[in-house]
Amino acid sequence: MMCTILFLCMLLSACGSGVGKADFEEPSSSETTEIQMPVASDSLEEDDKSSDSDILEIGEKMFLTQINDIYFNFDDYKDKTIVVEGIYALFYSWDGNETTPVVYRNGPGCCGNDGWGGFLLKYDGNFPNENDWIRVTGTPELVTEEYYTDLYLNVSSIEVKTERGAEFVAQ
Repeated sequence: MMCTILFLCMLLSACGSGVGKADFEEPSSSETTEIQMPVASDSLEEDDKSSDSDILEIGEKMFLTQINDIYFNFDDYKDKTIVVEGIYALFYSWDGNETTPVVYRNGPGCCGNDGWGGFLLKYDGNFPNENDWIRVTGTPELVTEEYYTDLYLNVSSIEVKTERGAEFVAQ
């Protein structure tokens, strides 16, 4: 009797997990062609190098993954020009005394969609209005404070866009 109840509980809990065959299917070819991995420059012939090879445009599909890769493999990106679109905002310090401008998108977090990914911004020009959708071009920089390291973008240009992209990204 006890084994039967235990078996039924296990069976019912597996049905509610939300995992189905579709979660394990191979992505279509259109989904896999969007991502381009950087190639080491010394492996290319001098004539084959493109002037665009030093420009990385961060897309929606792998937005969080690309930004994490820049942070954790910074030496591979430190001399590249980064182009990113997202929401403009001011993030406040824990005590509310300081603000930092950011370009970001919402992402998964511990309690729903309370996570985010993006860049802190260093810029001498005029910033747009909060919640504007912006396209930012700049070079990455890691700034180490007392106990942590932040990823900044040294901005060369900011463009306010009328059409917004995906504000919430999962990857």
